[in-house]
Amino acid sequence: MGNAESSRTEGDAIRKQKKSGPALYRFVDMCGGGELIPWMKYAKNTGDSSLIDEFIETKLKDFMYNSGKGKMVSVAELVKIRNKERNAMLSALKRKKGKGKSGPNILDEFRQEGENQGDLKKALKLLEGGDKGGKSDWKYREVTWKLEERGSMGENLVGVCLLQGTAIHNQLAIKLIKAYPKLVNDIFISEDYYGLSPLHQAIINEDPAMVLFLLRHGADVNQRCYGAFFCPDDQKSSRTDSLEHEYVELSFKTNYMGRMYFGEYPLSFAACINQTDCYRILLAKHADPNQKDTNGNTVLHLAVIHEQPEMLKLCYDTGANLKIMNKRNLTPLTLAAHLAKKEMFEQILKLEADVIWMYGDASSHAYPLAELDTINQETGELNEDSALSLIVYGETTKHLQLLDGLLGDLLQAKWEAFGRIRLAKSFGCYLFFYIFVFTAFMCRPFSITTWASTLNGWKNMIMLHPDYNDNTNEIKKIFHIPFNLDSKNGSELPGLSLPNYSCHLWWYFGQGWQQNVRLMTEIAVLLMTVIQIVDDAMDIQSIGKKRWWRVLASSFINLLLKTLNKLLFRSGISGKQDIAGKVLVNCYIICS
Repeated sequence: MGNAESSRTEGDAIRKQKKSGPALYRFVDMCGGGELIPWMKYAKNTGDSSLIDEFIETKLKDFMYNSGKGKMVSVAELVKIRNKERNAMLSALKRKKGKGKSGPNILDEFRQEGENQGDLKKALKLLEGGDKGGKSDWKYREVTWKLEERGSMGENLVGVCLLQGTAIHNQLAIKLIKAYPKLVNDIFISEDYYGLSPLHQAIINEDPAMVLFLLRHGADVNQRCYGAFFCPDDQKSSRTDSLEHEYVELSFKTNYMGRMYFGEYPLSFAACINQTDCYRILLAKHADPNQKDTNGNTVLHLAVIHEQPEMLKLCYDTGANLKIMNKRNLTPLTLAAHLAKKEMFEQILKLEADVIWMYGDASSHAYPLAELDTINQETGELNEDSALSLIVYGETTKHLQLLDGLLGDLLQAKWEAFGRIRLAKSFGCYLFFYIFVFTAFMCRPFSITTWASTLNGWKNMIMLHPDYNDNTNEIKKIFHIPFNLDSKNGSELPGLSLPNYSCHLWWYFGQGWQQNVRLMTEIAVLLMTVIQIVDDAMDIQSIGKKRWWRVLASSFINLLLKTLNKLLFRSGISGKQDIAGKVLVNCYIICS
């Protein structure tokens, strides 16, 4: 009685929080009690299960559609329930409505009772194109437990039993499924646990016997769990729904971190928690190890994420493909490089290696470079998703640990083949450019200024116009002219002229051999600057603007010199030398 009263109290609390009826907690609650538990214990101790069988037969029918035979429900209606629950947990600014249109529900025109149920399911299957798109693309789903009679997590009574996971609860779940076979594929309907089936729960409970029982009674090995609880942590905020399909849309920019990110499929669940027995049982029931979840990850990707080396080898030995890419174009090998999983990275390398010869403990292996090297073997372009590229540009110190062994040998070979020569050429070109800049800088006439050379000895006169009479005082101030430039004598001023007034750095001829050298070096510097800009443009076209910027930003000095180089071209070292141009050249010499 105490357990029953406790379950009723909990049911009342849940009823106040949710509109869906929590009356099922009266039979089995979340605290291990409920009306069915004593009857189940009595049946176990006495061997007489007639009382509990009668209880299940008579009391639970009203909680299911068509007395346990199930009912076809539009996926759009289930998605609306999921979306409504998600928005109820979010703030007003973060709420997102489901996209797409649900369209007319043709189920409204059919009676789903009696013998019509099987025929209706076949008809809907034909309308959806058979099994071409897979069950995930179906517009209708069979639901057994009434939606309004589910628990706080959208579960049915079997789900409650498997959540407890004790021996007595498992036996009760078996009885429920034997009495109502459609419950074996009845999933959770909620934002956090949508799609969670009894098969998923049995795998999480690490119960191979229950897994085998469920599969023998028709459990779907391809049922997908889309709940937010089983989603990577950084993707939960981006989850959105579409009324046109059952799966959840989300951002693929993720680090795949999440303790319960198990990959949606039952086979992936078994791989993530290293349940080899469950994995083999599912394979025997034709589960596909190469099926992708919403992120495009297969069981191999998930074994890498959860660092399960033994399971990784088992998956590979039983048909999993190491060449499949996820939505971010990462294979299991490059994913291990991206996440800096050294043990998994080395494990995959061993699986992909070809043994050339073996003598005792000594052996020679050949490794495919398609996913390792930064050069795409098919196009010849840079492969940004290669293992070497992901490791070199990794953001953690763990990435550096992956450069030991094979990748270290690969880097050494690339350095000896062309890296050393290219660095020497680059340094030689830069030294050549620097010598010319330094020569042009040192050949400037430091002792001569434009001021001294243009206003000395009154050899240059100022050309004025009568309209400038109002500014004569400013002119006197600027050029230090002792004449009286009053507006009264403005008509007599046109004779004043300044034909030779120009920047002294423009004077290359007749000023000595140093200025001739400066002219040649400045022209050479300008040409080399143009060549450098063209070379940078070709690099951007070859490796992409994003990668080029990452390379440049990795070195502050390199970034500064590139910036000064572009400004040097814009200023024109052989052109007008104003104060900004002088400062720029001085900065370039100092930084170099």
